[in-house]
Amino acid sequence: MLPTLQPGALETWLLCAVGILSILALVKKVFLTKAPPEPEFVTKTEFHHALDAVRDKIDARSLTLGQKIDFMSRSIHHRLTKLESTVARLDERTKT
Repeated sequence: MLPTLQPGALETWLLCAVGILSILALVKKVFLTKAPPEPEFVTKTEFHHALDAVRDKIDARSLTLGQKIDFMSRSIHHRLTKLESTVARLDERTKT
């Protein structure tokens, strides 16, 4: 047979247990952390290889962009020429 507990005795033991567990969790978090991983250094040849790859991507994109700009400028020039001829014809019609 279990002895009867006084009112509030169980809560006191639970609060103590929670306090001890929280202190243990804090100690584990602060003092028992893993050392940060060592940084991986890149060799000079790997760096230059990656740099060349990035440079090639930039060159390819700038070439594509230049071609698109050239196409758009031709299109705009063609449309302006058509507009100019249309305005010239309209001007000839209104003169007579």
